[in-house]
Amino acid sequence: MAEVADMAITRIYLDDDALRRAMAISGVHTEQDAVNLALRFFGSHATAADYEHPFHPRAATAS
Repeated sequence: MAEVADMAITRIYLDDDALRRAMAISGVHTEQDAVNLALRFFGSHATAADYEHPFHPRAATAS
């Protein structure tokens, strides 16, 4: 049996279009896998400067 990482159960509202695009691009089959992959990707591409000046979610919202 595969080892499972620590996980928290949470309810979040997702951008349906962004979720579908992420799933299509990544090839994952579940919403949970898409969210976990996106979180890992975001975290792995962060730099020290990103931690000094945290990302502001409103700045990423498309107009």
